[in-house]
Amino acid sequence: MELTDKEKKLLEDLLQIEYLCMHKYQVFTTQAVDPQIKNIFNMAYQQEVRHANTIKSLLQQGGFQPPQDQS
Repeated sequence: MELTDKEKKLLEDLLQIEYLCMHKYQVFTTQAVDPQIKNIFNMAYQQEVRHANTIKSLLQQGGFQPPQDQS
């Protein structure tokens, strides 16, 4: 699959957003006291990881190296 420069930039931006959400959910998980809330944040974190992996895969299929998490 060939990506245009605009598609590549969009996917890279989306990936950075996923990284940001992953970090926020990790922080929220560690700060939460209620086990149920911790579990909800952890589940949200896992979903963001799956999203990031999907976006990385799309970039790789397009022939690009996905940006690494800078946090």
